[in-house]
Amino acid sequence: MFINNNLRVKIDEEYKILWVGIDLQDKLCYSINFLDNLTHVKELIVYLIKKENIKYVCAYSLNKGVWNLGGDLEFFVSCIRNQNKKGLKEYAYKCIDLVYNYNSNYEMDVISACIVQGNAYGGGFESALSGNYIIAEESARFSFPEVIFGTFPGMGAYSFLTKKVGFNKANEIINSNKTYTAADIHQMGIIDRVCDDGMGVAQMNMDIIKGKLNEQAGNPFKNICNRVSKQELLDVVDVWLEKAFNLNETNLSRMMKIANFQKRKVTDTISKNAEVEVEEESKIAEINSLINSSFQT
Repeated sequence: MFINNNLRVKIDEEYKILWVGIDLQDKLCYSINFLDNLTHVKELIVYLIKKENIKYVCAYSLNKGVWNLGGDLEFFVSCIRNQNKKGLKEYAYKCIDLVYNYNSNYEMDVISACIVQGNAYGGGFESALSGNYIIAEESARFSFPEVIFGTFPGMGAYSFLTKKVGFNKANEIINSNKTYTAADIHQMGIIDRVCDDGMGVAQMNMDIIKGKLNEQAGNPFKNICNRVSKQELLDVVDVWLEKAFNLNETNLSRMMKIANFQKRKVTDTISKNAEVEVEEESKIAEINSLINSSFQT
């Protein structure tokens, strides 16, 4: 069921999977409203993990052709032009909380996973990288457009990519202004699997059943070395904030052009295939009572 306007949560009781469907309603990016909704639901996710003995938290997209198009650039420009440093810092720190919680598995004994079904740009690419196990559908595309307007992805890209491919390669990817295919990203070892379009949820379900995610989590060296500390993420985003408030009007105009792309509405954005796959592959438990009880003392 929908927890709020942006999230649909379902539980597979047999395999202990918490499916988190993400619906980008107002913009195809991490809008300020969407980010607030994600922040407020964190306690409920933690509650469900404990209550239902969840072993896997799997995020997937309910928007056809789009995983996420990045940070809320319209909000960024507004904050920069109005010197609203407090507002942009609060936004950036919420982003850090989001990727840190997912990368650290909410500091519990679970495995976080992402199914990228469509375009993952900027902050959308970063959020996908925070997962412990990542599947991308074949048509997914990945890019960091920040170099176009004189900045860099500040919410985890450097840290997550450096852990996977080393600093030099991470720096090259971030500053290349290239759009990478799912196959490109997989070949570099950044994601774990590429599957056919429309099969992301089914493939993740199968990988869980076959123990593929447990194999990843069972490697103590990978588990330790791939973790990113919250302090590191905050240190990087502080550099990003300083750089953001030094952008010139040309940079901001370029940012607004991309912001207009983020606002484009996609007809029938909710992917019905994703919903069907989850229903077919998982035994879903209704969680109305859990939601109500989670707010009781």
